[in-house]
Amino acid sequence: MRRILGPARVLVAVLLVLAAALPAAGWEVRPDAPEEAFEAFHGRFATAAYHYPRHGASPLGLVGFDVYVDLAADQDFDDEPFYDQAVAGDLPADVLAVSRVGARKGLPGGIDLGASYAWVLDSDMKLLSADLQWAILDGGLLSPALSLRLTGTRSLDDGVYQLEQYGAELLLSKGFTVLTPYVGAGMAYSEGTLERLDGTELSTDDTQAVFYGGVTLNLLLPKITVEVEKGEAVQAAVKVAFGF
Repeated sequence: MRRILGPARVLVAVLLVLAAALPAAGWEVRPDAPEEAFEAFHGRFATAAYHYPRHGASPLGLVGFDVYVDLAADQDFDDEPFYDQAVAGDLPADVLAVSRVGARKGLPGGIDLGASYAWVLDSDMKLLSADLQWAILDGGLLSPALSLRLTGTRSLDDGVYQLEQYGAELLLSKGFTVLTPYVGAGMAYSEGTLERLDGTELSTDDTQAVFYGGVTLNLLLPKITVEVEKGEAVQAAVKVAFGF
């Protein structure tokens, strides 16, 4: 199993959020990537950029909402054999970091609807995601909450590489006074397209299992979540949310 991101590397990655608005890209997908290298890149990138929940299974309720920012970091991305053939440039602090801003709103019937905008740090890649979560069990004082979650993601004007992704998961959590631990598992299907230098396109698709577990510290303001995620590799994420 790959090592999980250490605190110092997480801190560096968080600081890199400040550079996310800079127009210059530090790295990009190579349009001349060999087919095998591109397929390996896509499989790893797709689950690193997957729209994980980073919250528990309990529904927000009709008046509930969340607005949030989060950051996920894959520490070993540039150590993979495909990297030099599929990627041009260097990752910031040797970390593949994806940051999101988003919002979730509670609806009737135990349904929560969310949307987010993500950017891959030090690159031109942007991602738009939406999710729908339905509470099978609301949870209570002694019982856990269980939800079905559906997600979709599409890249936005990302140059030579485009990503389209869909996921379905089951999410289980149990709320306590100030802590809400949770776990989840599901499947993610991803399609990737590379625009070649000669004007042709190279396409690939990938289906992978995703697993995650985390805990939310429920302060009055804010709610802070730390999550460990497993797609093709293990990565860590931090989320800060405001709402009720």
